[in-house]
Amino acid sequence: MRNILICAAVLAVSACSVSQEAARPALDVTPGAIEAHIRFLADDLMEGREAGTRGYALATNYVEAQYRLIGLEPGGNEGYRAAVPLQTLTPLTEHAGLSIDGVAMTPGDDFVVSAHPVHDRSSVEAGAVFAGYGLVAPGLGLNDYDGLDLSGQIAVVLAGAPSGLPSDVAAHLSNPRTKAEFAARAGAAGVIVIPAEGLTRWSFRRLAPMAGRPSMTTAAAAAPEQIRVIASISDEAADLLFARAPQNFASVVEAARNGQALTGFDLNVAVAMSQGTARETIHDDNVVGVLPGADPALADEAVIVTAHLDHIGVCRPMEEDPICNGALDNASGISIMLETARALTAGPRPARPVGFIALAAEEKGLLGAAHIASNPPPALGRMAANVNLDMPVILYEFNDVIAFGAEHSNLGPVAEAAAASRGVRLSPDPIPEQSLFVRSDHYQFVRAGVPSLFLMTGFSSPDEADDEGRGFLGFLGGNYHQPGDDISQPLRFDQGAKFANINLAIIQAIANAPEAPRWNEDSFFAGR
Repeated sequence: MRNILICAAVLAVSACSVSQEAARPALDVTPGAIEAHIRFLADDLMEGREAGTRGYALATNYVEAQYRLIGLEPGGNEGYRAAVPLQTLTPLTEHAGLSIDGVAMTPGDDFVVSAHPVHDRSSVEAGAVFAGYGLVAPGLGLNDYDGLDLSGQIAVVLAGAPSGLPSDVAAHLSNPRTKAEFAARAGAAGVIVIPAEGLTRWSFRRLAPMAGRPSMTTAAAAAPEQIRVIASISDEAADLLFARAPQNFASVVEAARNGQALTGFDLNVAVAMSQGTARETIHDDNVVGVLPGADPALADEAVIVTAHLDHIGVCRPMEEDPICNGALDNASGISIMLETARALTAGPRPARPVGFIALAAEEKGLLGAAHIASNPPPALGRMAANVNLDMPVILYEFNDVIAFGAEHSNLGPVAEAAAASRGVRLSPDPIPEQSLFVRSDHYQFVRAGVPSLFLMTGFSSPDEADDEGRGFLGFLGGNYHQPGDDISQPLRFDQGAKFANINLAIIQAIANAPEAPRWNEDSFFAGR
């Protein structure tokens, strides 16, 4: 039965002409193997594996050693390593400035400016133009810059996206990097974002206290260099910004709340903005191993399997237990990736190559994924698909899985058949308000045009105490990003093995299909 179901998954990608020998599942992943990796990676000696630390470096050594034991070939730029150039950025308050028609605003109370990924000091003095949400998506009937002259001007946009969009599309369009890219293409030199009260979960009052903290980025994940200053302002500062405009700010917000289309216009004011940034360069590594494919004609179509290796380190330095070990986030995902690689290597060689990447700096903004998706080593070819493993919550028996990205490509039926082969069903996103589609590494591959899947343990369980999301949400509201995410939790390694074998079936089906995965024609992300 399992062979039939996997062949059905391949049928969803193309005609199922792969032989039964090639499509036969490799060795099953075992609970004990999952446990062994998690125990090592979540040990206190790893110090929480934060990006740029000794603990993360130790973890990369462990993953490379496992790749060698498994028999994967080096797939990085230097052996198994693919360096990720990271920067720690700190905004300098003394260089933060914003004035409207010569009236100086107060940093922290009226506005905050972001650290800049390129410029240590930069400024812009120009007119300001309101451009709705600042979005360009013709397929959705959105072009907020249509008819506006932004050349050298400051784009003023609302945070978030219009109501009524699919949650994953809305999350992508609301992404600050996406908005900055649209503004740059329209010719803008600066951007002001207004996180208006009642329009977004992250209002200015919630954002402002965090604005001065150091952040991390890499060039592939940064706003365009052309945008010299990016600021966020309070509703009160927005009132002043709109004082001479055809519409006042209150009416714009009211229209947005009512779901009305927003029309852009010149604000008829002069704005000056400035920023200063202190930066430190850090080099972490992605760790890349490759299982070569059996078909030379498909050698340039690697299936990419990813899991992030980092976590958040010594997160509670003043407490008795100061380390966030990240047993589930994401030692479990790395463990499943390693054992998937071992099982594939032990079985018949798949037609396509399969690349396995332990990713750096996911917790800092999906940075290792952003860099390698934009700068893939030659061994990864053109990257046919991505299967991402992030935070499988293996604390309960699960009856279903959620496959983020499933509706956007013909990987969806592959995932459904693979789950069914293990007696598990595929369910839609049960918590779209969490925007999980843009919060894991597969999103960076989607941005690079690669059909991608991210599987999450689902909300259904035969145990009433864990059913209807109680198992997953209990972790999300409890030990997630806390010292309690360690090996002392009642981890279900048998469920880790079940989850691994579902992903293994997905990877096999993709790697053995006659044709590479493709975006659905009606997908928002097709043709990126």
